[in-house]
Amino acid sequence: MRIHARIATAFIMATACATPTFAQETCSAHFTRSQAMGDVLGSAYTAMQAGSSAEYAKLLPAMEAQLNALPAAEIKAEACDGNHINAYTVQQFVALTTLKSRGVATGFPAEFPIVKQPDLNHASLAYSVGWMKYELKNFEGALASFTKGLALFPNDPSLQQEYVATLAQLQRYGDLIAYADKVLADGSAMDDKARAKIYSARAVAQYGQGDLKGAIDMLGVSLKYQNTTETQSLLKRIQDALAAKPN
Repeated sequence: MRIHARIATAFIMATACATPTFAQETCSAHFTRSQAMGDVLGSAYTAMQAGSSAEYAKLLPAMEAQLNALPAAEIKAEACDGNHINAYTVQQFVALTTLKSRGVATGFPAEFPIVKQPDLNHASLAYSVGWMKYELKNFEGALASFTKGLALFPNDPSLQQEYVATLAQLQRYGDLIAYADKVLADGSAMDDKARAKIYSARAVAQYGQGDLKGAIDMLGVSLKYQNTTETQSLLKRIQDALAAKPN
C-alpha cells in the first residue's frame, strides 16, 4: 500500500472554503464539494506520509462524514451551463472526443465543446479513507471506502488496485478473481504497471484457492507488464511450494 500521487496533488491544490450546501450533485456542485475536501485531504496526506496511526484515528471521523455524504453514483460527463460538456476523467474525455471526431452521436449537442475538467477530490477522499482503514487493519471498513470510490469512478486504477488488495486480505478469493477479470477485460484506464498489479492480485487469489499452477502462470503474465523483484520473489515462493507438493 502506498500513498498515491493524486493525494499529493490534492494537498497542493487544496482550496479552503466555508461549509457549503449541495442542492444538486452536478457541474459546479461537484467542484464546490471537491474544494470542501481540500483541508482534510491536506491533513490526511501529512498523516499518511508520517504513517501516524494516532492521526488516522483523529482524521477519520471528519473524512468518513464527507465520504458518506457523497451520492453512491458514478460521476459521468454532462452538459453544463447550456454551452459545454464537462468530462471529469481522461477516459470520458477520450471516449467523447473520439465519437465526435468520427461524427458519431455523443448524446450531447454536437456544437458543445468537450472540456476535460480538473480532477475532483472525491476519489482521493475514498482512497485515503480506505488506505487509513487498511493500515489500521480494518479491512471491512477499507473495502467499503474503496467500494464507495469505485461507485463514483469505476475505472479508477488506484481504487481498483486497493480494492483487490483488500479482498485478498479478507481472503475473498472468488470475489477477487471475478473482479480482476472484469476490470482486465476493460482496462482502458490502466497503464502497464496497474495491469501488472491486478494480474498479481489475481495470482494471489489463485494461490489462496490452492491453484498453484494457475498462480504461477498469472504471475508470468504480470511480469510481462512490469518486472519487479517483489513479483519475482512471489513467483519463486509459489514455484517452491509447488515443487514441494507430493505427486
